[in-house]
Amino acid sequence: MEDKITLTITRRKLTEIFMGLVALFFAGGATASILKYLWPATAATGESVEIKIANVDEVPTGSVKKFMFNGKASVLLHMPAGFRAFGSVCTHLGCIASWKPDENLIECPCHLGKFDPNTGEVVSGPPPSPLPAIDIVVKNGAVFALNWKDSNYVKTISFYSGAA
Repeated sequence: MEDKITLTITRRKLTEIFMGLVALFFAGGATASILKYLWPATAATGESVEIKIANVDEVPTGSVKKFMFNGKASVLLHMPAGFRAFGSVCTHLGCIASWKPDENLIECPCHLGKFDPNTGEVVSGPPPSPLPAIDIVVKNGAVFALNWKDSNYVKTISFYSGAA
């Protein structure tokens, strides 16, 4: 007695299987994106990592260098008094602020919010709070970003979610 098992797959059944796998693939990607949004990756408490921004000679006095810090647009300014670094995402509506050398200010192009380049404080315009400062260190001829000066303040700014 020989029992043969035959398996017949029609084109319709093969298409259904394929479409089910594609749907599963997209559902998995959507789920991963939602989970990443709800639980963003954060650094361990107290962890300080040096991120090289630029060599000292790359940023002459009165100029800037844009960089990313903890996933947020940031800016390194070389002022006559030394280097300063701030997150450059405006605290008003999240636009990227930029350096205006002729005005000696950091300016947000969306609603003309202006920030002091030495402190990050709001000079004029609608931004409700100052730009968050970044601790930096100059060593071996290079400028390194360490961490947010006040990570508790950074956590209160909605546009910096997950950055501190």
